[in-house]
Amino acid sequence: MKIKSIEITNVKGIGNHSFDLDLVPNKPNILVAPNGFGKSSFAIAFESLKRDKIELENNNYHLKKDTNLPIVKMIIEEGGTTSTLLADSSQNTISNQFDIFVINSQVTAKATLLKFGGKSIAKPSLEIEPTVLISSIPEKVEFGYNYTNVKKAFGTVGKILPNISELLSNPPFLFHANENISLQKFSQVKIAKALLDLLTEIKAQSGTAEQIKAWIQANKTVELQAVEELNKLALLVQQFDNKNIKDVIDSFLAAFQIIDIYNSLGLNFKKASKYIHYLASKYEYTQVLQSFNTTRINIKPVEDKKKGLLVEWPKAHEISNGQRDVLSFITLFLKARRNFKKRDCILIIDEIFDYLDDANLISFQYFITNLIEDMKRAGKNFFPILMTHLDPMYFNHLCFSKHKLKVVYLKNVASHPNPHILKLIKKREDPTIQALADKHHFHFYPTDIDISAQFTALGLPTSWGESNKFHLIIDAEVKKYLNDQTDFCPLAICFGVRVRIESLIHYQIADPVKKQVFLDTHGTKKKLEYCEDIGIDIPETFYLLGIIYNDRLHWREGLDIIRPIANKLENLTIKKLIRDIFS
Repeated sequence: MKIKSIEITNVKGIGNHSFDLDLVPNKPNILVAPNGFGKSSFAIAFESLKRDKIELENNNYHLKKDTNLPIVKMIIEEGGTTSTLLADSSQNTISNQFDIFVINSQVTAKATLLKFGGKSIAKPSLEIEPTVLISSIPEKVEFGYNYTNVKKAFGTVGKILPNISELLSNPPFLFHANENISLQKFSQVKIAKALLDLLTEIKAQSGTAEQIKAWIQANKTVELQAVEELNKLALLVQQFDNKNIKDVIDSFLAAFQIIDIYNSLGLNFKKASKYIHYLASKYEYTQVLQSFNTTRINIKPVEDKKKGLLVEWPKAHEISNGQRDVLSFITLFLKARRNFKKRDCILIIDEIFDYLDDANLISFQYFITNLIEDMKRAGKNFFPILMTHLDPMYFNHLCFSKHKLKVVYLKNVASHPNPHILKLIKKREDPTIQALADKHHFHFYPTDIDISAQFTALGLPTSWGESNKFHLIIDAEVKKYLNDQTDFCPLAICFGVRVRIESLIHYQIADPVKKQVFLDTHGTKKKLEYCEDIGIDIPETFYLLGIIYNDRLHWREGLDIIRPIANKLENLTIKKLIRDIFS
């Protein structure tokens, strides 16, 4: 399955926009766009999807007019067939197919009215809305299982029964027992009589536990397996308990105990299962929050009779932005994971990177990667969509080594990349040109080189083999850019900025030996650092423009190296910095 495109109409800052995405499941999908482009509006559109329609809060209508009715349209592809899913004010086929969860900032601005001398003064503050983890606390119903008592009640052969305490505290097992086993069938006359007859014969045996179980194995296995629902329950038991359930007979003896509990509790069996699931969820939330809480404040889930299980956060000024972001992200992430039930799931994370340090970025990747693996094992199509204004190529630790990133740049910027420059970048590591082209074409070097024959052999423009002619081509593209023309090649600007900065520094070095060391140093940043070491003052601008000249002139299969740089070159500050170095 692929999500080919998403079209959003009339949601906050988006009037109408169609996003061509080609998102793939079970991979990190990063959507990059500058601030103000509409990333939060994108997230709000999905956050506003209800069961049977899309419903916006009043301030989320486009232009704040409730007559601008919102629409979300998705085109998906599966098995070579495309289909359209739609959510508007009267329908929602998106949520029919996808479970969707949105993680975004929980900080809100509030004002408290204070009265001084008969006047009311509003005192503004930032607060973090409580995070509701579970909307209602289930009734406290317990199974009442006591292994010692159960063995006594079973009679002299009670010693053969395995302890099923772990099964009765295992939420996944209880979920499957309630959903996939027709427990009510065990009270039907025919099945109940078959079970009673089997139990009567088993209880009539004597000997050690091993001897009795051996007798059951030899004489009753076929009869046990013939009771269809009993056999299904025994197979389920085998999947979830490897500690107390050592063989097939143990699984049937465990199943008998579960049936007895169900017959005793009736409808309360499902209530007790739900309560166990709630306790497990509460425990996990508590443990994870304790593990990641670096504040001096005790942050933990609390029960509220009206609101359910929730986390009440400290005021925004009481914890740092980074602490707030990582704790709220992890809490909401755990909630999202528990909400995903369908085969197809979408998780949208809006601007989570803003305040995360390197260590917490690793934590973020850990959670996302683990969920991807869990979803793959469960046969699900999981689309983690990460929204950010930061170029992921500049995140020091955003690597996702096991999962190749799918990066989509949402803003379409008109660009005219020169196909020959793109081809040169692809061919730069060819051994026939690598050393000389790196030195004379990709960087500044005061003497020219002619490797026209090698360029011709690689299908590159012959004249470009002469480094001086190549740099004339680059200079012409830089002039287009600085003259506000739109038909320039973004990659050429990378070359031009790099060569210009290196040439400006080179001519400040008086010592011929040091000049040569500078020329032989690999990488523009390292060249700058060398000059600092020998006492040359390097303008901060030269370092700042590393966002343009660094690491964009290497070809990586599947990586868009054009749109990121084209987006940056649109920035007026960047353009001014480039204009200054060429003035």
